[in-house]
Amino acid sequence: MTAPGTTSLIDLFGAEWASDPYPFYARLRADNPVQWDEWMQSWAVLGHPEIVELSKDQRLSGARISDFHESLPAQSRGNVDLLARTLSDMMLFNEPPRHTRLRRLIKPGLTPRFVREMRPLIEGLANDLLDEVVPAGRMDVIHDFSEPLSRGIIARLAGVPDDAAHLLEGWQGLLHEFFTQSDAQNPRIERLREAFDRGTAGRRDGTGEDLFSRMVSDQLRDADYTEGEVFANFLLLIDAGQATTTHLIGNAVLALMRDEGQTELLRERPELTTNAAHELMRYDSSVQFTTRIALSDLEIGGRTIRAGQSVTLVLGAGNRDPRRYADPDVLDVTRRAADHLSFGHGIHYCLGAALALSEIDVAIRTLLRRVSGWRLEQAEPEWLDSINFRFLKSLPITFEQRG
Repeated sequence: MTAPGTTSLIDLFGAEWASDPYPFYARLRADNPVQWDEWMQSWAVLGHPEIVELSKDQRLSGARISDFHESLPAQSRGNVDLLARTLSDMMLFNEPPRHTRLRRLIKPGLTPRFVREMRPLIEGLANDLLDEVVPAGRMDVIHDFSEPLSRGIIARLAGVPDDAAHLLEGWQGLLHEFFTQSDAQNPRIERLREAFDRGTAGRRDGTGEDLFSRMVSDQLRDADYTEGEVFANFLLLIDAGQATTTHLIGNAVLALMRDEGQTELLRERPELTTNAAHELMRYDSSVQFTTRIALSDLEIGGRTIRAGQSVTLVLGAGNRDPRRYADPDVLDVTRRAADHLSFGHGIHYCLGAALALSEIDVAIRTLLRRVSGWRLEQAEPEWLDSINFRFLKSLPITFEQRG
């Protein structure tokens, strides 16, 4: 931990903040919503308006993969060479004009009409998964429900062949693997690339019948995308659409289990679940930080950020900023919170936001319709050892079946 008298986001690794970082954020934000973190060697930005402003500032860049990769020792750099190449081709880690070009590859396929057409599939899969566990009166929300739900949807969306679908099981966020310098996912990525390459011809000539091929075929005919770029953004759909959504649902269920009043309100008024999905994301997002690099000097919150310095946008802190939300530490499913930061902001706003919200909506609505009296099997569930990702390792619960 940090030295006496200093405070850093690194302190979130301490046991007292492992299950609830939000009081720590509040303390930091009260000191100053923009402050230099000596241990992180980054500006920590904790306020909602400051994060919104910086998310739209073109003087900040999200293209940070190469710099981090090149700063690593030779052995660690070799471990993550594959991840570095792949992440560098994702739209998320690029700026215009390349970001605009890569975003155009995927955007036409994630329309509101497309998401509406996906909803019956989401509802059917959610009910199928609950059919398997509801009679027993027990399940692990992560492993029995939210993970196979998001995995099944993303396998369909990304056009993962049936014989490769098992490669999506137990998916770990690629960015987490990259920044922890792990090569554990390399074999999985290589096998997914082999499966992906089998469909190359169909995507290029417009004969591919899977959803991903249909999503990108027009763009592939009209623009010169490399296979590396297409594969990287195929993986981005999997990475962003599976791991984060899995844990958005898990965190939402945990929050509702701890608030009986809000749970009963949603049971009485199921039409509120669409609105509640935004509020649950604001309340406890599965992604807490995003990082940028300053391309030139800029002023924010009375502070001067110098060119070349790192900027950490603490989305979880901005989502609980009392300057934006009244009683921010209170879960209120009637709150209008669609301007939460969990999907990012500006040009990097998540393309799959509507699909993720639909999955959360369906998951909560279906659970509340089919179970009641839910109880945690352990008072304090275990979290992934990360300060950036709010991922539950598991969430075992018991419950009664509703008629």
